[in-house]
Amino acid sequence: MGFLYFLTALLVLALMITIHELGHYTAGRLLGFKIIDFSVGFGPAIIKHKSKKTDITYALRAIPLGGACRFYGEEDEADFEGGEKAVPFNAEKPWKRLIVIFAGPFMNFVLAFVVAFIMMLGFGEQKAVAYETGDDAIVIQSVVGASPAEKSGIRSRDIILAVDGTDITGEPHDYNDKTDLISKKIAEASKDGVVITVLRGEETLDVEVKDIYDAESGGNKLGIVMGYGTYFTPYGFFRSFKEAGAFLVNIVKVTFQALANGFRKGFKEGDLSGIVGTVAITMKMASMGFYYILFIMVLISMSLGLMNLLPILPLDGGRLLFDFIELIFKKPVPRKVQNVLSMIGLALLLLLMVYATIGDIKGIVHGLYK
Repeated sequence: MGFLYFLTALLVLALMITIHELGHYTAGRLLGFKIIDFSVGFGPAIIKHKSKKTDITYALRAIPLGGACRFYGEEDEADFEGGEKAVPFNAEKPWKRLIVIFAGPFMNFVLAFVVAFIMMLGFGEQKAVAYETGDDAIVIQSVVGASPAEKSGIRSRDIILAVDGTDITGEPHDYNDKTDLISKKIAEASKDGVVITVLRGEETLDVEVKDIYDAESGGNKLGIVMGYGTYFTPYGFFRSFKEAGAFLVNIVKVTFQALANGFRKGFKEGDLSGIVGTVAITMKMASMGFYYILFIMVLISMSLGLMNLLPILPLDGGRLLFDFIELIFKKPVPRKVQNVLSMIGLALLLLLMVYATIGDIKGIVHGLYK
C-alpha cells in the first residue's frame, strides 16, 4: 500500500505541474507564439514525438516532478532551426507575453477551484461525530490485529459509550479528559476482562473484552486506537461554487499570514515543505481517503500558483514584473540586468530548496508527517 500512496503522490504533483505548463502552452498557441517543445516530467525522454504540422516536440520524461513549455527565442533566439520566420518570444508584444506567462499560475488557480468545487459538491462540510450532549464522540479509529479487542469483536468506527458501566457521553466534557477516563477505567478493570459499551450504526452493544492483561507492559491493554470520528454533509450545486471560492480565499489569507509570521518570528520545523515533505504529506493524505486527496490537490495547486507569482526571476512573477515595466515605459529592462537578477534569484531559490529539503528530512526522522 505504501508504494500505491507514493505513486498517488507523484501523480498528484505531476498533474499540478503539467496543468501549469499547459497554461503557458495553450496561451502561447492561441496568441501565435512559436513553441519548440512541451515536456511532462524531466530527465531522459520515455516517449518523444515531433509534430510535422507545428514543429513542436512533445515528450514524456522519466521523472514526473517537473515539466516545461519552451518557446522560440525565450532564452536563445538561435534555439530553433528554421525559426527565422517566427517572432522570438522576447520580441513579442509585452501584453502578449504577460498573458502567456500569467496563464501558468492562472491554470493552477482554475484547477484548485474545480477540485474544491468537486470536494464541496461531493463531501461538503466535515463535522465531528458527537454525543447527544454535543461533546465530540470518542471513536475507535483502528483495532490491533490479534488483540483482545479484535478477538472480542470490537470494530473500527465503533463509538465508545461506557466502560464497565461508567458513562463516557457526559462529564467530563473535554475530549482529552474523556479519553483519559477511558484509559483509567481500562487500567482499573479486572485482568479477566472489561465490558465496553459501543454504538455501532444505530445499535448499542455491550462487548466483553476478555484476557486484557498484557505481561510485557505490566498492565491492561485492549489493542485499540481512539480518535475523532467525522462525517460529511455535501453542499448543493450553487452553494458549492460559493464555498469553493471562500475556501481558496482562505488558503491565500492563511498562506500570507504564515509567511509573514515566519519572516517575523522565524520558521519552525514543518513550516516550509520542499518536494520531499510535499510527497510525504500527500502520501499521508492519500492513505486517509479520497476527500483528503482532493484537499491536498487544492492546497498544492494554490501553493504552486502563488509561489510562481512571487516577483523573483526566474519565476513567472519576476518575468511578469519586467514585462509590466516594459509595457508601462515602452522600453525593456536590459537583458544583461535581467540575466544577472535571474542568476541571483535562482541561487536564492536553490538555497531555499536545500533548506526546505533538510527540514523535510528532519521532519520524517522526527515523525512529523505521521
